[in-house]
Amino acid sequence: MSDRFESFGKPMRSGAWQVWKRRLIAWGVLLAAMLVFVMLTWNAFFVYVRPGYHLVTITRAGKPLEPGQMLAEPGQMGVQRQVHGEGWHFVLPIYNSTEIEENTEIKAGEVGIVTAKGGKPLPPGRFLGEEGEQGIQRKVLLPGTYRINQRGFDVEIVKATLIEPGYVGVLQRMLGKKSAQRFAQNDDEMGIVQQHLQPGLYFLNLREYRVIKSETGIFQTTFHFDEDPSQNTAITFVSKHGLPISLDCTIEWEVRPEDVPALVAEYGSRDQVEHKVIEVQAHSIGRDKGINYGVQDFLEGNLREKFQEEFTKELVRVCAEKNVTINSAFIRNTVIPETYLKPIREKQIAGETELTNKAKELTEQSNAEVVRESELIAQRVYEVEAETKRIVAGIDRDVENTTTKTEAEVQRLKADYQARIVVLESEARQVLGMTKAEAKKMTETAKSSLFKLKMDVFQNDNDAYLRYTMSQELNPQIVLRLFHAGSGTFWTNLGDKAVNLMLPAGAAPAAPEKERAGANNK
Repeated sequence: MSDRFESFGKPMRSGAWQVWKRRLIAWGVLLAAMLVFVMLTWNAFFVYVRPGYHLVTITRAGKPLEPGQMLAEPGQMGVQRQVHGEGWHFVLPIYNSTEIEENTEIKAGEVGIVTAKGGKPLPPGRFLGEEGEQGIQRKVLLPGTYRINQRGFDVEIVKATLIEPGYVGVLQRMLGKKSAQRFAQNDDEMGIVQQHLQPGLYFLNLREYRVIKSETGIFQTTFHFDEDPSQNTAITFVSKHGLPISLDCTIEWEVRPEDVPALVAEYGSRDQVEHKVIEVQAHSIGRDKGINYGVQDFLEGNLREKFQEEFTKELVRVCAEKNVTINSAFIRNTVIPETYLKPIREKQIAGETELTNKAKELTEQSNAEVVRESELIAQRVYEVEAETKRIVAGIDRDVENTTTKTEAEVQRLKADYQARIVVLESEARQVLGMTKAEAKKMTETAKSSLFKLKMDVFQNDNDAYLRYTMSQELNPQIVLRLFHAGSGTFWTNLGDKAVNLMLPAGAAPAAPEKERAGANNK
């Protein structure tokens, strides 16, 4: 029974495995086919865009474009406005076609001017388009990288506007209607813009503006007289007496940045300002003011300075009205005709010659006085030297006399003081002798008095006084022991000295009671 079931089960397991095997093979074949299909169709459905480029999509189906429209929006047929950056992008191969374009790069110091090929037409009177309008765009591209659809836009890359130090930029609008005034009043008028550009880098739309660079600062214009007419630039005019006068003059003038737009609008470049303002006004004012002065006036200091003041004042006023600042106008030299100067010069030379001769005469007289004074000085020097020698000799004699007198006085004083010293020493010795004698006398008297007192103390007992005197001479360290051994004898023990002292007891009168009592106690 079990064998039957076992044999029955084996075919069942083998059949299931065969089914699963067939299924796996079918799936593997399907996956392989799909993989092959994907590999064969990948490039048809996917587009790779490398860095630095963008993908432009062209749709073959959809709504048609509006009139004037160049780029299609989603759902419209044509080149799509939106572009795709680098990477893989899925694209239906039949519905769409693609193109790869390079990105637009604006480098540092450059600016991009964009022109839209399609868009809404510009309103009448306007020449620059905004976003979505056709034509040159008002907005420019700053340095950077942009994905711009080149089917709908053109980009012109130009240098940015650089205004160097010492210059300002004047803007001249190139598009629009002509302005009726000196400056353009709005964005739709052509002409000079009143605002100026300070030194720096500007990203301007050069299709709209032209930048006129004009130098600012302080300048000098020099007028110089020369015999060669081609080199003569002097300020020339006719004086009150009809004679020509030429002036060498240097004018220092200044153009301020805020005045540059007006000067450019009126005259153009700085050279034209110098020619049409400084040179023209200097000659004109010279003629107007010079006709009031004669030739002699230009030879006199006060009137010449007055002319320069009037000339400078009028030049400052006129040029200020023309937006030019005059800092100074200095007349260096005045050229007067030789026909007028010759007689004056000869007269002046004659006068100078006469003055020179008088000066020479005075010089000769002065030289004679100098010689005379020199001789007087030499004589005076000799007299002073002689007087000096006499005074020095007198001083030397006085010094010698004073020295001799001083030495004699010193000797006299020395002898006087020595005599006084001898007297004082004698008196001192006498006083000292008397003092010593008196002291000795007093000492002896004191001793006699002391002896008498001592004798009175011992009641005139010679033996007692002798013993007392002896005891005074003994060593204070000695130890003396007295023993009474009998009548008439004292014994003493001198310690380890092995010396016995025996004092005889004479038949002298008995010691006072107090002394005997003290001896016994010892």
